[in-house]
Amino acid sequence: MKIAVIADIHCNRISLEAVLDALVAEKPDSIACAGDSVGCSAYAAGARHVWRALQEQRIPCVLGNEETRILDFHSVNPNPYLAASVQFMPLQYLARQFSAADIAAMRALPVDLLIEGPAGQNVLVCHGSPGNVWRSPRQGIDVAMEQRLAAAPASVIAVGHLHTRWHQYWQGKLLVMAGSAGLPLRGMLDEVEVLLLTFRRQGGWQFEYQTVKYDARAAIAEAIASPFLQQAGPIGWLMLDEILTQQDRMIPFLLTYCPAQKPDDRAGWESLVTGYLQQLGRWDAVKMLLP
Repeated sequence: MKIAVIADIHCNRISLEAVLDALVAEKPDSIACAGDSVGCSAYAAGARHVWRALQEQRIPCVLGNEETRILDFHSVNPNPYLAASVQFMPLQYLARQFSAADIAAMRALPVDLLIEGPAGQNVLVCHGSPGNVWRSPRQGIDVAMEQRLAAAPASVIAVGHLHTRWHQYWQGKLLVMAGSAGLPLRGMLDEVEVLLLTFRRQGGWQFEYQTVKYDARAAIAEAIASPFLQQAGPIGWLMLDEILTQQDRMIPFLLTYCPAQKPDDRAGWESLVTGYLQQLGRWDAVKMLLP
């Protein structure tokens, strides 16, 4: 039995097409998506294309933390900061692309997906960890996560969320990350990855990562030509540099550069983001691409 797990596509429709083409040769018995298929990024204009492609291919998906934000935006009482702040302008642009039918389907996504394996050797697919879209076992296993991991009726727990390759054996279970099929953030501009799980009679579940090449230049050009940069505000500039370099900009900016007291206007955010990109030596490269 072979299972392909894709994760963290973040609206990169061109990389998703390459991954699905590559999986034709692999002939997996099933494909699952471990969340953040339509996560926020500078590829956001491809959101509905990615959403429709996964549905048309009948690829089951779990809820990611980014989908929860989209659902919050479309809720009866959305978080006002998420729905109207400058910081979340990229998310606001992304969320507005989805129809009422899309949102209804997104609300129906499970947090965990159990795939039955041979002889009861099941695989659980989730975004962060069982029952939690925000926290990964790579970030540390606390008591609550330990209980959920132990209770999971699976010998393999495949997760996304952190856009990286990682695994750990924990109490006889394989905990493994699926990498990223759209935004790996490890410096390789034209590569994404998919996790392949193969069950063998001798040895049980084995895992490997398949690197998939795609047309990164076309993906970047499409993002620049889209309305994203006009509507995503200064945080969109950071997301643009992420796809230009495939290096993480958002988390370091928010955790180490952005002050605890966040700006309350666009000018303040523009000053912060510009200063951060200047510190990295990236502002000139980003500025020349802005509308």
